[in-house]
Amino acid sequence: MQPGGKHVLLIDLGGTNMRTAYAALDGNNKIFNIEKIKIGHLDEFYQYLDQLISEASCELESVIISVAGPKNGDTITMTNRNWKICPEEIKKKFGIKNCYLLNDWEAIAYSLSSLKKEDFKVLKKGSNVGPKDIPKFVLGPGTGLGAAVYSRVNDIEYVHPTELGNTQSSVNHYLDIFGIEPSKNYSILEDILSGPGISSVAEDLLGENLSAEEILQRVESKDKQYIELIEKYIKCFAVLSSEAALSYNCYGGIYLAGSFMRGLEKYFDLDSFTNDFIGTRKQVHQEFLGNIPVFLVRREFTPLYGNLNFYTLKN
Repeated sequence: MQPGGKHVLLIDLGGTNMRTAYAALDGNNKIFNIEKIKIGHLDEFYQYLDQLISEASCELESVIISVAGPKNGDTITMTNRNWKICPEEIKKKFGIKNCYLLNDWEAIAYSLSSLKKEDFKVLKKGSNVGPKDIPKFVLGPGTGLGAAVYSRVNDIEYVHPTELGNTQSSVNHYLDIFGIEPSKNYSILEDILSGPGISSVAEDLLGENLSAEEILQRVESKDKQYIELIEKYIKCFAVLSSEAALSYNCYGGIYLAGSFMRGLEKYFDLDSFTNDFIGTRKQVHQEFLGNIPVFLVRREFTPLYGNLNFYTLKN
């Protein structure tokens, strides 16, 4: 902990792990004391939160929490746990002046303006690469399939989280890319295009029950079957990025994020990705998509940076 001055506590509450950090309110947009903690139940989360607040060696003004789940009013119920996170409850319980709550992909989108050139890998070139080219769309796999729209109005940033991962209409299209017959096991997009989703797909096609991390290890070991699986998975995200670009008129680009997506960085074939992104559409739509860049976000802990940027904008 850096001594002196006002600080904020930043928390990213994911499906499996909690990541925490602090930031000084000095305008330098730096976070420190980053920790990753595995948590199993809600009381454990509150215990760690109490510890993080009580052990802070400075004036702790606010807590900003990003949570893996849809925001419903002022609360978030986590997608894969029956946990309801309420900022008013946290303020009363821990005596904190302010507590702000964001969806995790809302936080990732808020991190965009804090990223630098080296934090991106260009997956597809486009002519619209400036910070004022909007809207932008962030997308990626995790415990679910997350997505959010980033925009600016009068130079003020706005983010709109979506529940794209829970949509149903295009599921069969992505199953077809893998060569899987439609079934009740795949009813929404994140049943395919998430960490658990790629595990289900691998089990159907290759007969092994592996985690997303174990699948990456197979790819790293040059297992041809898993390399082909990941190539199809990347193709799905090229197509989904294209669909998002058209659906939301994402003139400012598509940004693929998340730890699993970062793990795939060296497996992107940029020519294939561009071809799959543009697809076989009318000429006018091919030209539209040709102008839209796609990036891989390389920076870790983007929800924590997004939490800090949100707080800075809010105040």
